[in-house]
This record gives sequence, C-alpha cells and structure tokens, in this order.
Amino acid sequence: MTEVFFDSAPFALSDVQENPARYLARLERAKVTPGHAVCLCIPRREPLRLVIRRYGKFCHLAGWPEDGHRHFPGNTNAPACPFYKDHDAQSSSGNVDTTAAIVATPVGINAKLDIALVQREAASGARRTGRPGHSGAARRAASLLAFLQTLWMTSRLNRWNGLATSRHWGICNAMLLAELGDAVINGESAQTALHVMRRYEEADRAAINAEFDAFLDAVAIAGATSRRGLVIGEMNEIARTQFGYSLSLRQSARKYYCSSDLVAHAEKTFAHAWRALGDRSARVVAILLVERTSKGHLRLVDLAAMLCSATFLPCDSIHEVVLANRLVTEHRAFEKPMRMKKGEEMLPDFELTDTAPRYHVEVYGMNGMPAYEARKQAKRELRLQRGIPAIEWDVDQTPLMQLTLPPAG
Repeated sequence: MTEVFFDSAPFALSDVQENPARYLARLERAKVTPGHAVCLCIPRREPLRLVIRRYGKFCHLAGWPEDGHRHFPGNTNAPACPFYKDHDAQSSSGNVDTTAAIVATPVGINAKLDIALVQREAASGARRTGRPGHSGAARRAASLLAFLQTLWMTSRLNRWNGLATSRHWGICNAMLLAELGDAVINGESAQTALHVMRRYEEADRAAINAEFDAFLDAVAIAGATSRRGLVIGEMNEIARTQFGYSLSLRQSARKYYCSSDLVAHAEKTFAHAWRALGDRSARVVAILLVERTSKGHLRLVDLAAMLCSATFLPCDSIHEVVLANRLVTEHRAFEKPMRMKKGEEMLPDFELTDTAPRYHVEVYGMNGMPAYEARKQAKRELRLQRGIPAIEWDVDQTPLMQLTLPPAG
C-alpha cells in the first residue's frame, strides 16, 4: 500500500483519494509550506515530491513533472507505485506537436475538442459556434471519446497493480482530478468547463449537490449566448420521454434530456458500451456536453460513452470486460494499451505486467471476418519477429475459465 507524507504525518494514498474532504485542511497547509507532499514508495535521501493540485473545492495529489521514473516501478513481490511513469514515455512527451489536439503539459492537459463550449445566436437567427482563435499552424480537434480516453490513460486508470480486487468511482474521481490540474479545454480553464462527478456519499450529499449546482449555474443562457459544460460520470440509465430520451448518471439523480437522433447516433457509434448498459459485470463511463433550455432544463448536446470493466478499466468489447474482471479477481498486474495516435501498429488487448517478459493478451471475438483474420495474422507475425510471448483467447472455442495464463513472477 502506497503511503504519502504531508502536514507532518504519513497517510495511506487510497484513503486520501477516497476521502478528499477529510484531508482538505491538511493538504492546503502543505500546499503553502513546504509547497508539496512526499511519496514514501521508496526511501530516498532526496524526497520524492508530489504536486498538490486544487480542483474545485478539494486538493488532490499528482506526480511531480518529469519525476515519475523515480518512483517504485514494481516487481514480482510488490505492485508499482501509482505515481510511477516509464522514463522513455516521459522523455518522448517533451517532443510536443503544436498542432496536436491534446497536449500533455507539466501543469495539465491542453485540449482542443471538436465541440463548442459557447454557442452564440447570429443576427439572422442561425446559431454559430464560439471557439477560441488560433494563430500559426492549424491545430487539430479531438472527439469527446478521444479526450475521455486520454484522461483515462494519463490518470493511469488503464492500469491495474494486482493488489486490490475493487476500485470504485471515488478513486477514479481523485485520479482524474489530480491529472487535470490546470488543464485547458478549448482555451478555457477546465475548472469552469468540466465537472467530474464525485462519488455519492449520503453523509456528504449537501456538499456534493452544492458543488455540482455551482458548476451548473454557469451552464446558462445569457441573451444570445448559451454557455455549455462538460460532465464526466458513470452512466445509469436511458429512458424514453414524450419528446425523446432522458439520461442519468449513477452519481446523481439529475436528468439530461436528449433527442432520439442523438441516442440513435450513440447506439451506433458506441455500440459495445451501449449494449453493456444494465450489465452488472461492466460499467459505462460517459462525457456529456450539456446546455440549458429556455425552460431551464439540461439538454444533452453531445456525448461519448466508454465501456469499462467492473473496476473501470477501459475495454473494447464485453469479452474484454469479462477477461479484465478475471485478471483483477486473480490479482494479476496488467494494463490496457490505448491507441492515441496513428502509427501504433500493434497494440494488444491487454498486457500482463507481472511476467518477465511481459505477455500480450489477445481476445478474439470477431472470428471469420476476412479483415479481422488478416489483422490477427499480421499481429501474430509481428510478435514472432519481436519475440513477444502471447496468450490468445478465442471466445468461440475456449470458455474463459479454461484459458491458461502464465504464472506471475
């Protein structure tokens, strides 16, 4: 269990993440003096500093810029420190593509998304998008799904250390907010543009609702301008209404109303996630773009949905969900590689990080399709050339529990 030190005392990192209100005063004091917290994963003469970032009403811990490789990398006897980052990955992040839609900086993500946070009514009555200007080379724009996946990857929510067998939304909230820091979205501070739902706790209900209401107060219509907001949470249900549909998140009973066309688009675009709604073995995380109607209701303008395992590990299919759930139950350490740019020619479905060498894990669930079979064979040949061992699960041939995994260690 990773421990951190601040305000003259050590604490379990998991407790700090799960109970941000409990540690607010202590973290605020440490943010002033000495200006950081300390990670205790490895005894060092020079402390492993941690950034104390304030997001909304609470403070969260994040890794010190360019320092992730100094944390405990993990081995067969103990999991990696949650703040550990591969040194090569850190070094490559210095080659910044100024035209990239999403750029990771030492203080947080800078993202340009293909949505409008401000909508203005033109003189003719037609709606026009309000987007920040950009000089120099044209900058690309990312989809909501790409942004959500980037947040998951930079927050290391696509990794599992094999220590626990559960992870609830409170941990996800803390890890996301720690990485957001002073993030910028379409030229605006993420503090005003984005709200990551807090885990619902009856004892903190009033504070949680007040925090969310304060964010939504800015989602309003002022004259010819409509101000929008982004919300991230776990999807609960979709229900039909007289004029379309309503959507709710698990962390709040609030309803977001949307058109039948938007739901039809989501069903097609995020098919695996949509089909998993109501499946207790899976979770569906959504990022919502919302605005106010003239009557004060919250209207859903756009959304993206991401399928996850029971412990919020991103997955590409329900077959990956059940495999990820098994790996977690068996205390395996692994990660879900995520394709964030072109040229990544061979990403496995999962990668075991508790074996030496690491094993690729492939889930074959679309057998018989020519393009799929060709891609499968190409990846096999690449692994053979590079000497990468692999485990392949053909869902049509082998029950999951009969799949043999290499031992850890």
